[in-house]
Amino acid sequence: MVKKKVFVIGVCLLILGNPRFSYGDDSERIRELERKVEELTRTVNELMARKETAAPAVTEEISEALNEEETTAAPKLTLRGFGHVQYDYSRSDFSDDTAGDTNHFTVGGVDLFMTSQISDKISFLNETTFELEADGVNKLDVERVLLKYAANDKFNVSIGRGHTAMGYWNQTFHHGRWLQTTTDRPAIYRWEDEGGILPVHFVGMEFSGAFVDMPGGTLSYVANLANGRGKIADEVKLVEDNNDSKMAGGMLTYKPAAVEGLGFGANYMHDTIPARAGTANRGGEIDENLSGAHIFYLKDPFEVILEGQLVNHFNHATGVRDETVGSYGQLAYKMGKYKPYVRFDWLNISDRDPFFEGLVEDETSHTLGIRYEVATFNALKLEYRHIDKDNSQSSEAVIQSSFAF
Repeated sequence: MVKKKVFVIGVCLLILGNPRFSYGDDSERIRELERKVEELTRTVNELMARKETAAPAVTEEISEALNEEETTAAPKLTLRGFGHVQYDYSRSDFSDDTAGDTNHFTVGGVDLFMTSQISDKISFLNETTFELEADGVNKLDVERVLLKYAANDKFNVSIGRGHTAMGYWNQTFHHGRWLQTTTDRPAIYRWEDEGGILPVHFVGMEFSGAFVDMPGGTLSYVANLANGRGKIADEVKLVEDNNDSKMAGGMLTYKPAAVEGLGFGANYMHDTIPARAGTANRGGEIDENLSGAHIFYLKDPFEVILEGQLVNHFNHATGVRDETVGSYGQLAYKMGKYKPYVRFDWLNISDRDPFFEGLVEDETSHTLGIRYEVATFNALKLEYRHIDKDNSQSSEAVIQSSFAF
């Protein structure tokens, strides 16, 4: 208000000093000045009124724009990665009295791990590996791609490609070697394209959750409804299914509150494997029932993991039922930056099962190693392994540097 009065007085002084308003008659000059002052006062009042009404509107528009920008902001992408390099030495003695040894350096490729929080309840996960093949070919492999809706702690649903609900190892350790204590996965959980006997990947839906308020502990679950196996063990059906039957299964894990670090559980899965024309004893479908159990104790400095899986196949072409069994036990003890470990692997493949014929042999292996934490995200592993198979015995030594970035 004071500014308005100063402004009017200043204008009046300018008018009085202007030669255009020099009149001989004082009364006429005064009336003219009064008229000009009234006009200026009305103009000033109109300008002030416009300013007062415009300010709230502009403020409201800015606030709405900021709110709209906040609600429509792009999801934040988080990118992490894993890799490993190693040196391998192997000597093998074969059943035909021949022997051989090899040694080589290996670049383990790059594993990119991406996550994005799309909204409060919707998230996205992708794991893509760039693998280097023995023939020099570089291969890109989308290992996991999942869109997840998290309703609450008790119920989540994901759709895409992920790791099948079977066993502690398959649900905990993914493709980054740095995540696991040892240089490699147990024999029963090898990847499908590396001679694995289990469908460790799925394409379909995953349901998961945990009941933390269970009496005496926490009960968690993971379940799948997905495309079934392909005609051979290393065929993962990415965009179609060979039959109308879907793979269905689940896993339960219970962690008692009384013993910190202890957990145990079981898994079951059913699938129908399609026939494979032109292959002996594969003229009909194979019913597959897979069951397993796991127990672990993970509390520093101890790491104890025991698992077993049973694969039951009923061949409709021959009317024969076959069983394949695999298990492993791993023990590690952490001492500062050092972590010595041992593992025992066992595979017993049914000789009559045409689904595994020519793919894998019976196997027993003993592993001894030590892991050293070079830095927070870099580990050096030294490992020795002795392997007994149907037609050979091998001794292997590995030096591996695995890392996360």
